[in-house]
Amino acid sequence: MNKMDIDDRIEIIANQLDSITDLIGFNLNVSDIKKSDELDRLYFLNDYIKQISNDLYKFSSEIIKDDAK
Repeated sequence: MNKMDIDDRIEIIANQLDSITDLIGFNLNVSDIKKSDELDRLYFLNDYIKQISNDLYKFSSEIIKDDAK
């Protein structure tokens, strides 16, 4: 597997994670879960998924930069 294949796969995974966070965010906004520890945990997980996605995008960019050298 070459670097471009790896980069493409990482980007696909990051996009899927972004889609998951969009769905979670939408469901949290329309949910009638009252403010509670459970709601706080859901927001934490959503933010954590976003951070992983951002990290994957950054890693993907680094692969492309290294491959261009």
